[in-house]
Amino acid sequence: MRISCKLSRELFDSAEAVGISRLTLTRGSHTNAERWGNPRNDLDWSELADIFNELERACEHDPERVRAVGRALITAPSWTFLPRLARGAVPLRRLYQAGAEWAAPAMFPHLRLEMSYPGDTVVRVRTAIPAPYAPSKAMFHHFEGILEELPRSLGLPRARLVESRVTDRDMDSLIELPASSTALARVKGLARRARGFILRGDVVDAYEAQRRELTAGLDAMRAESLEIKRIFADLPDLVLVHRDGSILWTNAALFEALGYSDGAALVGRPVLEIVAPVSHASVAARIDGSADTPAPRLTEIRLIARDGRAFDVEVSPARDVVFGGEPARLVVGRDVTERARLRERLAISDRMASIGVLAAGVAHEVNNPLGYVLNNIELADRELATLDSESARAGREALAVALEGVDRIRTIVRELVALSRVDEAISTPVDLREVVESTLALAGPELHARASVARRFEPVPAVRGSRARVGQLVLNLLLHASEAMADTPRAECELVVELRASPEGDALVEISHNGPSLSAEDARRIFEPFFAPGGDATSRRGAGLGLAVAWRLVHDVGGDLTHTDRAPRGSTYGVRLPRA
Repeated sequence: MRISCKLSRELFDSAEAVGISRLTLTRGSHTNAERWGNPRNDLDWSELADIFNELERACEHDPERVRAVGRALITAPSWTFLPRLARGAVPLRRLYQAGAEWAAPAMFPHLRLEMSYPGDTVVRVRTAIPAPYAPSKAMFHHFEGILEELPRSLGLPRARLVESRVTDRDMDSLIELPASSTALARVKGLARRARGFILRGDVVDAYEAQRRELTAGLDAMRAESLEIKRIFADLPDLVLVHRDGSILWTNAALFEALGYSDGAALVGRPVLEIVAPVSHASVAARIDGSADTPAPRLTEIRLIARDGRAFDVEVSPARDVVFGGEPARLVVGRDVTERARLRERLAISDRMASIGVLAAGVAHEVNNPLGYVLNNIELADRELATLDSESARAGREALAVALEGVDRIRTIVRELVALSRVDEAISTPVDLREVVESTLALAGPELHARASVARRFEPVPAVRGSRARVGQLVLNLLLHASEAMADTPRAECELVVELRASPEGDALVEISHNGPSLSAEDARRIFEPFFAPGGDATSRRGAGLGLAVAWRLVHDVGGDLTHTDRAPRGSTYGVRLPRA
């Protein structure tokens, strides 16, 4: 907050009137009294607070001596505002009001000032210095001296300080005004009014000049405030201002990311309402100041949009600001969801590359002995079929169990082959809707036994790939969604399959279920080979390769596969396939 050095010059004049030099008031500063005595210069609020602190030391921390400096200000050569008003013979209460309504806001726009009148001859003045501005008890005592001396400018006795409650940050003072109802006071009042009438042109000019000065100052402050707010409003980063955890303002980038058309819908709501439960504890600790360690330079938290979608934001430490004349906190963040997704995709690609080499070798080595086992089991089964005995029937049952195990091994090997990209399919245009319809028909009995199935299909372009691979991709996702709802009653389960075109012209498939949501750790590992949510080594069918194979199939054609939690339950798997 920059302030005119006119204030420091007036303070120097009033201090010198009681024998305190300006050199004494500036001895603790890094500048000189000449600069602060020039009204064309300006100074920071903290510099003015330093001058008042030196004044308090010079007065040996005696409030009454500090008030005496304030009283001396009324007659200081540089103090022109009140004498010009006094020449207009304004009523005493109006003089106090003019100071509160005009002078104080123009000189100290960041201070809060309240003035009330408990009685006809009593005025109560409350004022405060909000954080983060520097506090100053001496400034308040100096102000009390001015309030006491004001009536002298109208030819009245000095006011009396009845109560004084002053701290470093605020002041609450009760002033008893002098009575002016005697005949002599009325005569003096008539004389002043007559003089004011004669000099009314000068008084009007003084009032008008003061009004223009105050209006210009307030307009400049409003313009500066609007300009700063406009800068933040247009930032691509996410900006939020809160006070004690209650939202005061957001910029367009934030309220649009949260799914709102206007920031007014968020004003007054708790910050924690837009924070995902996983980040509640850390955000709450930052708001109430109970965090054990200082906030790091950048912190990642998760926010929840209006539709339940979660996204990651990297925020910097909150800053102290003044908003609406009150202390507040400014928080700036950046949506890093896409960056985190790319980081995960790169990590998965690295793991896939390593596992793919291993899987190709394993598939090759397992396939040959698997063929021997399968042929011999089938041969033994045929031989036993010619015998009609209890032992033969028992042997055939044992071989049937062995054949089921071999078939399971063959399924796993087939998935390993797909994972290692051993079988390079030819890429041709594929009718995605037709493939999805046929896959839903194929998996119909399994799906309908677990949940109700809803279709939401819009026209989509043909996609690049092979019909078999796209069908395998959709089937893997459908079966995984079905398994995720296995522990939920069938009547409560719903599986939704959506088809639509992306803004870029690609095809989008979304498969959603309302089973249990994944933990944050499981969500990060969901596409890893041999991983099943909940810590199981394998899923209910296969070897935990379904989503890993799906990820590989999408990646091979240049598409994307994503997983999104849906609050409070469920998940959505989104597939983007490039158009043919």
